[in-house]
Amino acid sequence: EDIAVSKFREYLRINPEQPTPDYYGCQEFLYALADELGIARTSHEMVPGKPIVIMTIPGTESALPSVMLYSHTDVVPTSESTGRTTPTPHIRMKRVESMLEALRSD
Repeated sequence: EDIAVSKFREYLRINPEQPTPDYYGCQEFLYALADELGIARTSHEMVPGKPIVIMTIPGTESALPSVMLYSHTDVVPTSESTGRTTPTPHIRMKRVESMLEALRSD
């Protein structure tokens, strides 16, 4: 399995659901990934308990524009009525038109 897919699976195991998403688990994962890749990282808490992680990779051409990638952790809870359950370590991945789609399963 490609390392990117393995890391993505690991990231998806962190509970993102309201009312108690694991913000610090996400921060720890991103910090470990940044450290592994040698990327500078920091975090800020505009709201206590909700860290914003910033990872910086300096470019080699300062005249070029910057690129920012954004993601957020908290999501609306899944429910049994929709046939989906809370996150578990068992996550299936499949490729759909060159995109990875994560399907949570028991």
